[in-house]
Amino acid sequence: ISGIEPSPLTPSTDFDRFFNVFLLRLYLGFLLVALGLGFLFQPKLIIRMNAFMRENVFKDTHVLLNNRPIGAVMFVIGFLLFILNFGVYR
Repeated sequence: ISGIEPSPLTPSTDFDRFFNVFLLRLYLGFLLVALGLGFLFQPKLIIRMNAFMRENVFKDTHVLLNNRPIGAVMFVIGFLLFILNFGVYR
């Protein structure tokens, strides 16, 4: 166990590294620039978007009535992402 590196199922490629890092930074950068411009030039749009999210997405009734299905889906997706992040080794 000490000093032995398990090998992944498939070798890592340049596209994997590109996809993991570059596209994530590109998406987050675009999102932050768009939000920054919204706060600077369209504060009413940000307020409407906040009200929409509060009324439709982050509603307390979703949590109270559908807590088990939502929790199960979030757990499964999180677990899959966790496993995919570290890889499945034999």
